[in-house]
Amino acid sequence: FTAAAVVLLQQDGKLSLDDPVRKYIPELPDYGSPLTIRHLLNHTAGLRDWGTVMSLTGAGRGDRVISQDLALDVIIHQRALNFTPGSEYSYSNSGYNLAAIIVERVSKQKFPAFVEDRLFKPLEMKSSSWRDDYQRVVPGRAQAYARQGNGPWRLNMPFMNVYGNGGMLTTVGDWMKWNAMLDSQSLGAPLVNALHTRGVLNDGRKIAYALGLEVDTYKGLKAVSHGGSTAGYQTYLARLPDNKFSIGVMCNGTSPSAGEIAAGVADEIFGPYPEAPKTEPVKVSDDELKKFVGIWRNEKTHSPARFVFENGVSRWSGARLVPTGGGQFTVGENKLKFTFDKDGKPASAETVDSDGEVRRFVPESEWKPMAQELAAFQGDWFSEEAGAKVTVAIEGEKAFLKQRPATSLPMQPLYKDHFEVQGYVAWFTRDRNGKVNGMHVGASRMRDMPFVRVK
Repeated sequence: FTAAAVVLLQQDGKLSLDDPVRKYIPELPDYGSPLTIRHLLNHTAGLRDWGTVMSLTGAGRGDRVISQDLALDVIIHQRALNFTPGSEYSYSNSGYNLAAIIVERVSKQKFPAFVEDRLFKPLEMKSSSWRDDYQRVVPGRAQAYARQGNGPWRLNMPFMNVYGNGGMLTTVGDWMKWNAMLDSQSLGAPLVNALHTRGVLNDGRKIAYALGLEVDTYKGLKAVSHGGSTAGYQTYLARLPDNKFSIGVMCNGTSPSAGEIAAGVADEIFGPYPEAPKTEPVKVSDDELKKFVGIWRNEKTHSPARFVFENGVSRWSGARLVPTGGGQFTVGENKLKFTFDKDGKPASAETVDSDGEVRRFVPESEWKPMAQELAAFQGDWFSEEAGAKVTVAIEGEKAFLKQRPATSLPMQPLYKDHFEVQGYVAWFTRDRNGKVNGMHVGASRMRDMPFVRVK
């Protein structure tokens, strides 16, 4: 819906998807490479996700009231990107928050009012609105729940006033009206065609993500879909346009998976499917497979991947591998390929996904630092971009990342100067004399947040 709002403004002649974002949001830093509205909508801008950045303060998305202004403030304080705009795809809520702000600045209307006038009313989506005030009473709204393992269900409601990246309140019935519009093109073919146009990277590769929609296939059938989740809610909306089929799934709990429910319904209707060609596994000796066992570091993100071989089965970060020979494997729809040095030892690994995205890994040795070695990292560290201060504390032979007032996260050693910290990777850099001079924290939607030591 956010992408559609932007496209409507383009059709009004008030903006272009290829306009620079700073034309409308001049407070955004100049990153040295063109950053366009289209990059925002394709998730190819390289913007750090504001929620991931905010979590470094110890109070992230689910810990405090967040306004659109606060999200924008976090975004504009980022002096670096995850990557050059247009070079990669990486989902980031920041892009769609900025897109909603652009709609407001160009249309001179609040975003919820613009979408109401241009989309909800024409389509008679009478049960749809936006969570721009989380305290507003919305008749019929389902509360959201979550639980840890088999523990008790607990309320898990979002108390945010951000929108554009999500925050829409609706029903399956209203969703079907939206999908019917996409099928019939009742609001015009140009709108629908724009939303269905897949992103193109700088190197010419097409990605599955279009404008707020994924345009792909499901078991050989053309599929247009998008899923999402916030706090205890999760949703999935899909169309098989050639089959005149739509399904919307809304869950007010963290399990089962909304996407799996949608897939199960589609399978009941359209299955069984023609047998897909299977990759025939190549017989590879156990000794050969054991060469790859160990921990591997992603060169861009510093995050770990593990090759495990147990009970005759090899896995890459938990996913089962099918060997195809010559140091190559398939892992689901992706491929994994190893290269070797002159001695025949694995020297690097590459994964290639369905969009052609290549991720390169290098082998690392497991690192088990002693307390004396850990002492080089202890102290207070500050990130101006994240507005976050953390303390690295050493207790015995273990390191902890601490945040005020009472958060203490174990730092599990990975490989030299690298730690795993509850979904993050933290690593330290050294000067030419080997003295620790910087700390960095990365995650899937925030590749590298630098910290400096507080004197």
